[in-house]
Amino acid sequence: MKTSDRLARLAAPLERQPWQGLMLLAAALLAVAILQAPNLIAANTSEHGHWLAPWLMWAVCCGILNGLGFHLKSVFGRILFNPWLAWPSLLYGLWLTHSYFLS
Repeated sequence: MKTSDRLARLAAPLERQPWQGLMLLAAALLAVAILQAPNLIAANTSEHGHWLAPWLMWAVCCGILNGLGFHLKSVFGRILFNPWLAWPSLLYGLWLTHSYFLS
């Protein structure tokens, strides 16, 4: 079995309709929070480091790709945009930016 097929089987449970919709919604909410209130994650105005903003932007990109149902063909792309890696990142980003939505 090829590596690409193994990665497709690994991501198959999260490529169902309710999970894709939730991932797209979480990515959209995080994108709005990052764009409207970057001071929540920016290194100069918060206690977080420089690594956090690119990591959360990667999570938004991954959430949108998987939420819209794109199936990447390359092995590198499947590894880089794996939904199992994106879910914890999106949830952590939403937890960090919850003050934007609750205030």
